[in-house]
Amino acid sequence: MNTFQMIKAILVLTIIGFIAAFSLSFMNKLTTEPIAKQNQEKKLLSLSLVLPSYTIQKENTVTIDGQPFTYWEASKEENKVVKKAWAFIAEEKGYGGPVQSIVGIDDTGKILGFTILSQSETPGLGARCTEIASNKTFFDHLFKNNGSDTEQIPWFQVQFIGLDINKPINILKKGDWNSTIQNILLQQNAVTAITGATITTKAVTLSIEKGAQKLKKALTLHEVKQ
Repeated sequence: MNTFQMIKAILVLTIIGFIAAFSLSFMNKLTTEPIAKQNQEKKLLSLSLVLPSYTIQKENTVTIDGQPFTYWEASKEENKVVKKAWAFIAEEKGYGGPVQSIVGIDDTGKILGFTILSQSETPGLGARCTEIASNKTFFDHLFKNNGSDTEQIPWFQVQFIGLDINKPINILKKGDWNSTIQNILLQQNAVTAITGATITTKAVTLSIEKGAQKLKKALTLHEVKQ
């Protein structure tokens, strides 16, 4: 290969590289806004699930322990009394990566709602944290009956409702959550672990406990500023 051919080859590769880089940059700009909008819509839907009947008043992001911490203030009027509630982002590393969720609590520290925003856990194991259990029977499926598939909250997530964040959240191994063990778990401020995915379960409970501590610090900072 002579000098001219080498220069030509270098120019061609440079042009191809420039076009590829421009294309990637252009596609990134095209997708960034829709993705951000989709994430925001998902977040708003999640807030309505974890703070049922409450009205969001304000979103706050503060620095706690050197990291950004996002939480929301909410309220509702009940019997002419204004009740407050909060929601916050909780995140902890699971088996496959970070497990991020939104937690809603009332002014006594009881969990009003809990929903997982993102996770990359193992399908069939840790990923069952977002599994919605079906109430349909074999005959419902056989005869295409719509049945009674009323539970739209994943069983793993619904069991957190009613737990007290002022106490440690215990983990028991009682199989999949169901209404027959609900009172037993609440009495022990506990959840039942996902079978074969204790790491995921621990990551979620730890993220809530850490998030609750950060929320207390954030609210203390807010009071001091006032």
